[in-house]
Amino acid sequence: MKKLLPVLILIVFAMSACTMAGAPIQGMLFSDIKGPVDIAPGNTKGRLVEGKATATGVIGIVTGDCSYDAAVKDALSRAPGTKRLTNVIVDHHSRGILGIWAEYTTIVRGYAVK
Repeated sequence: MKKLLPVLILIVFAMSACTMAGAPIQGMLFSDIKGPVDIAPGNTKGRLVEGKATATGVIGIVTGDCSYDAAVKDALSRAPGTKRLTNVIVDHHSRGILGIWAEYTTIVRGYAVK
């Protein structure tokens, strides 16, 4: 039994899912999920741009900014001189492996206008 104890502890730790990315559905061993969050219809004038904002977690320690505002800021940086987005679509992409590593990305697509 003493030889089996370290293996059991490792299994319990691996199955505890210390780091998980939020998603409509999650796999305990591996997840790679994309899905829509929101759509705000509007006009389609301007330049189509995309921005991303990501947060990453490793063994329960999570860093990053995956907010809507950070994704919009990234999208607007791709079209200098623009101040807002119209016809915005917000998606997400979450991935995770064994509860050890996880990543959540907010993706914003819209038309950049002045």
